[in-house]
Amino acid sequence: MNKSFKTLFIIFLFILMPSFLNAEEYSAVITGSSVRIRVNPSTTGSSILYTVNSGTSITVLDKTTVSGTGCANGWLKVRYKEKEGYVCSNYVRYTDTAFSGINVVNYTARVNANDVGVREKATTSSTKINSLSLGVNVTILEEVNGNNASCSSGKWYKIRYYGSKEGYICKNYVTKREDTIAEDPEYTEVLKAAGFPDSYIPYLTHLHIKYPEWSFVATDTTYDFTHAVNAEEGKCYMQTTNNNYRTSTTPAEGASWFKVNSAVIAFYMDPRNWLTESRIFMFEKLDYTDALEENYPTLVKTIFGDGKLSDDKYTIPMVNAGRNKRISPLAIASRIRLEVGPNGSDSTSGAEFTFNGNTYSGYYNFFNIGAYEDTIQGIKVNSVLRGLLYAAKVINRSGEPWNNIETAITEGISFLANGYINKGQGTVYYQKFNVCPNPYSTSFTHQYMTNIQAPATEGGQSYTAYKNGGMLNTQFVFDIPVYRNMPAYTSLPNSGDTNNNLKSLSVEGFYLSPAFESDILTYEVYVPTSTTQVTINAEKEGELSTLEGNGTFEIPENETDFTVTVTSQVNEEKKYTITIKKVDDTTTVDQSIQASGLNTNNTYLTNVHNNTDINSLVALLRSTGTQNVVIKDPNGNEVTNGLIATGYTATISTVVETKTYTFVINGDTSGDGDVTILDLLQVRKHIKKDKLLIDAYSYAGDTSGDGDVTILDLLQIQKHIKGDKKL
Repeated sequence: MNKSFKTLFIIFLFILMPSFLNAEEYSAVITGSSVRIRVNPSTTGSSILYTVNSGTSITVLDKTTVSGTGCANGWLKVRYKEKEGYVCSNYVRYTDTAFSGINVVNYTARVNANDVGVREKATTSSTKINSLSLGVNVTILEEVNGNNASCSSGKWYKIRYYGSKEGYICKNYVTKREDTIAEDPEYTEVLKAAGFPDSYIPYLTHLHIKYPEWSFVATDTTYDFTHAVNAEEGKCYMQTTNNNYRTSTTPAEGASWFKVNSAVIAFYMDPRNWLTESRIFMFEKLDYTDALEENYPTLVKTIFGDGKLSDDKYTIPMVNAGRNKRISPLAIASRIRLEVGPNGSDSTSGAEFTFNGNTYSGYYNFFNIGAYEDTIQGIKVNSVLRGLLYAAKVINRSGEPWNNIETAITEGISFLANGYINKGQGTVYYQKFNVCPNPYSTSFTHQYMTNIQAPATEGGQSYTAYKNGGMLNTQFVFDIPVYRNMPAYTSLPNSGDTNNNLKSLSVEGFYLSPAFESDILTYEVYVPTSTTQVTINAEKEGELSTLEGNGTFEIPENETDFTVTVTSQVNEEKKYTITIKKVDDTTTVDQSIQASGLNTNNTYLTNVHNNTDINSLVALLRSTGTQNVVIKDPNGNEVTNGLIATGYTATISTVVETKTYTFVINGDTSGDGDVTILDLLQVRKHIKKDKLLIDAYSYAGDTSGDGDVTILDLLQIQKHIKGDKKL
């Protein structure tokens, strides 16, 4: 290749490359019956590639519709079964499969607190039937009056949650989405110019209208949302027993903290879910605000309410250290409350503790720094003890021992300020999810907490303090991360039955290939060319799932696809596809049996000699037009070798139908496939009425074929055994 040709070739590649790289494909499903996928975008003069039915998955190659006859809204270019064609856009619904493992459904209302009880009736004295986590989607069915014990409004909602469950919840603990969004075209342009995507804007507009002093800063993380979620897997814990939330039933820490799955991570990591008045403070910039200097002492006390830590000996060091380190004392107080509660804990009592034969006392760790389960000096310790050993410098670290309240609080704040806030992780959100630009530490590492709910909890505590202190109209600045390629919504996983399997699937009168198994999703059925309709019979495995696709359907084409969809209680779908193919082979099961030399009598298959090998019989039937034979013993177990015996069944399928028969081996009343002295004894007992033969075994005992088991049959079996005359 000469140099000039190489140059032209490279230029040609660069011309082609943008269109190749930018090609997008979109997942979709068919929404109509007997929908044709055609070679060209036209119902006239265009051959049919496939005929498909509702629920069939396809890939749309271009969302731009193409004009053509027979479809007023235009045709879409699609791919199905590796072939490309066109389908009328009227019958296409897009689905989103780009966010694997993430629940991308919309919502109308959500639970706004943790561990909220759902009750049988609108009263706190009623039985609690469930406990819901912060953020669970609910559908409000009606508002009712109830008692006001533990429900100050006295108003309750009847709700539907987790797909199909219903109950009553105090109105105080539910937030409607419509109450958190607003429109303002002028402010929309301001937010767009600031770098906020459209999906953020309705929430921020609502907050701006209510609190015009607040400022919102959009920070481009540069990360795709799914990449960020995947990077957080294994790093996020939650106190939950909900199997739809956790990745294992084995605790990750302590007895109640479990790792959560990607759907839970996505929900708590999605900034849009927290752009509400009570939660947005997870994005508050944690710098010290001089305008609040006089208010900080009161605000800090508000964080702890009537708790022990509201005492001056605790709050004054918080305020002083915050001023010295130029970080918000309110953020300090919120973090301490989250870690040890309003009354403190064993980490802050200064009480005596023992380790490795030594006794210690007077040590404090208000931030639970270094507090996790570990093995130290060969001794396994819990998180609280390790935190206290860290405070006492039994664990090597720099600085002074934390042997008084002021030192412990001041040193803990220094750790927080120097290690996080002054290193770019300047909001509670960034301290949990390290996605800030140009991070001091590697992204998705150096996370202060593993508790995935911590940002929402701390943000809520700060909001409550500001609200109680009358400070909500202050000029707060919120640093809000923005991700790329986000789904329209993220929601917590539904909880409930996840079973979306079929228990059985058949096409009435025809053979399903391969044989049905719940994990096999695609099947073929061959029918005679003259067949105009088929009946699909499907049975779902889970009681709480729903089923679509049963019934009798027309088959207008030589090849038609039908989809049976099972939807679990938590709205997860599984689709089973049956392709019906018309063929010229019309051999029936009875014709195949007759051609093999066997006979049928009602549901019995006869004229099978004793000592007949299973594989030999299957080969014989296949040679006469049978497509498939399944042999089972009387217990329903499939048998693939050995002898055919009385009482065994054969499910025989040709191209066009399937039938099941029970074998009768003449003289084999014992069901072992041979005629022996045991059969002679059984026939004798039958004649004497000591023990009667029934069903196929009685038929096998009637060797003479006169409809009864008599002394003649006994003599014929005896002659067979002696070799005088074979049956």
